[in-house]
Amino acid sequence: MPAAAGASTFSMQGGYGRDNRHGVEKYEIAVRWDDIAQWQLSSHFTLSLDGEVNVANWRALSNRPSSQLTEFGVSPVFRLSYATAYASPFIEASVGLRVLSHTEIADGHRMGSAFQFSDMIGVGVAFGKAQRLAIGYRFQHLSNAGIRHPNPGTDFSMGYVRYRF
Repeated sequence: MPAAAGASTFSMQGGYGRDNRHGVEKYEIAVRWDDIAQWQLSSHFTLSLDGEVNVANWRALSNRPSSQLTEFGVSPVFRLSYATAYASPFIEASVGLRVLSHTEIADGHRMGSAFQFSDMIGVGVAFGKAQRLAIGYRFQHLSNAGIRHPNPGTDFSMGYVRYRF
């Protein structure tokens, strides 16, 4: 059954990622609303719907002129967690929307449009007092889904830390 309305909590997240194929690194800050909806699947397993709004700075690892851009995004995140007394490992997945400040970075790596889709899958663990702290890893793919060409996409391997208030 879904959790009662108003049961969501607020959290902040900071992350770092790299796209080694295109020579780009990314620093991200996100605001999350955890447990917007929640389904208790068993005594230990819970499926949750979270909301995430992020802003990120991409930086090319080369010294070329268009060496930075800003990413703005919004995503629904589905999280399946296994609760224990001391830690809650989880997997998460999302398809979200992104807007880039411009479309070229890293030695001519050109995205066809500023509008992008973001597909993400990740793993992590929440722990500590009331399991407020979480660390995780995400694989994230950004692409415009062929809306405009070129559409090379970009893939980030990202680590993050999250604190739930």
